[in-house]
Amino acid sequence: MRKNRQATTSPLGTNGLNRRSFLGLVGISAVALSTAGVLTACGNGSSKAQVTSSLGLADSVAKLVPSYVPIDLVTPDIASVNGSTPGFISIPETLVKSVTEVPGKGGKYKAMTPAWWTVPPALANNSYYQAVNKAIVATVDFQVNDGNTYGDKIQTVLASPKDVPDWVVIPSWNLPPRFGQAVTSVFEDLAPYLSGDKIKKYPNLANLPTAAWKFSAFAGGLYGLPYPSTLITDAIFYRKDIFTELGLEAPKSADEYLAIAKELTNPAKKRWGSEDVWNGAQIMFGVAPKWKLVDGALQNKVETDEYRAALEWIAKLFASGAVHPDAVAGNLQQSKARFESGASLMATDGLGSWHESLARMLPTNPKYDMVPMDFFAADGGDPTLFRGSPASIFSFIKKNSDKAKIEELLALANYFAAPFGTEENQLINYGVEGVHFTKDSQNIPQSTEKGLAEVTSTYSFLVSPPVVNSKVQYPGYVKTASEWEARQAPFVVEEQFFGLQIEEPNKFGSLNKPFDDLAMDIARGRKKISDLDTELATWKKNGGDELREFYTGFLTA
Repeated sequence: MRKNRQATTSPLGTNGLNRRSFLGLVGISAVALSTAGVLTACGNGSSKAQVTSSLGLADSVAKLVPSYVPIDLVTPDIASVNGSTPGFISIPETLVKSVTEVPGKGGKYKAMTPAWWTVPPALANNSYYQAVNKAIVATVDFQVNDGNTYGDKIQTVLASPKDVPDWVVIPSWNLPPRFGQAVTSVFEDLAPYLSGDKIKKYPNLANLPTAAWKFSAFAGGLYGLPYPSTLITDAIFYRKDIFTELGLEAPKSADEYLAIAKELTNPAKKRWGSEDVWNGAQIMFGVAPKWKLVDGALQNKVETDEYRAALEWIAKLFASGAVHPDAVAGNLQQSKARFESGASLMATDGLGSWHESLARMLPTNPKYDMVPMDFFAADGGDPTLFRGSPASIFSFIKKNSDKAKIEELLALANYFAAPFGTEENQLINYGVEGVHFTKDSQNIPQSTEKGLAEVTSTYSFLVSPPVVNSKVQYPGYVKTASEWEARQAPFVVEEQFFGLQIEEPNKFGSLNKPFDDLAMDIARGRKKISDLDTELATWKKNGGDELREFYTGFLTA
């Protein structure tokens, strides 16, 4: 994966970000493209957790975050609306320079990052690393690790603080248990360098959204450098090309979805109306990511009327026979292939799958048209869309008594955070022209063989600029995607504890897991909706009510 790819928030209707949703959005095979922050339970989680009010948490975090000073170096072709992703349908003929002074002072630093793709050559054999290090006048030597086992690696490294590299990337889904304790002892609090107007020393960092900085506050300090996320991450896609051939339009309610899915289904032609769209069902019915405040009391998502209604609906969809048999059997790994072949015509996926699918399909099927539906409430009214986490990945700087080194690292971060349309951004994303990429007749960088081997998301994982849609090789896609997201943006709301780093006591870690299995069983008719009540009773007895009490502490001053 190359950076110009968008990181993402959690899927709408789910809680937190995970590896699947992140990789689904960024599209890993495309080319270039106060004890406030965390609350922890003591010991093994059996003792009572200390709870601080959400008001106190929000207030203390607000004192840590940097000022927001947007920069307007390049004007997008499709403007942002209410936080939606702006779009660029072309690369500026002339790139601007966002960093006027050399950021580095000759320092040498080790940096640890994950990779969910082939690990690139190390510094000694990587001309891309060498070129960037030359430009910044500093040496960042990457230790790239398998992303699939990165969580274990992080825990091992943090267990031996003296072995922690100078700069460590940690995806939000890999934050280890009791991280609020580890972060204060191992990593540098950046608030003295970045909070308030101090950030103005680093203009590209000041350009990052406030919500991403708030989410980077842990254990009473500003410890993280963020990889900002998109406003919307998941969509319900349909094959518009085939819909048009059949004289159909996209559904605008839950009932219409069922009717159209059944109409599309024709086993004789090996065509089914839908994939398993459980995530989509939760979006339709406005299921909260985790907690919902009802008459002054917290309800977990699995206790809500919306969750029950979504379960009832997904069971109807499966019972209709309109779901592809392989999806019914639980083979979700091949859902993209089924959708792209026309074997299924509606599916839920991360937005990043859109341009990835175009790259795969358009060369052999120019009519291929994968489009997301405009979101709708189950009854056909306006949807309620929950914004996900404002940052998906963080990097942390190891504690260092040498203030000059901290300032040098932040200056490097400012360089890496250069926005689209800048010389720095092009170097980070594509490498050196003529070595790692060439430009085609439309001024679009095309990776060389060396670029494909060496240029991956490493520097960009340390910190990333605000997200834009700059898939300029697909100008029609950029326009459609940015305008689609702008239409959805007015319906996006923040969930009850949006943007707060709240670390649950460890004993609650798998409390909600049985509901994932139950949802699959109810959808496929193996269990009944009445089984939800039994599972809820078990959930409350096993800690659900105690977890509710924990979160309720954030609602009272």
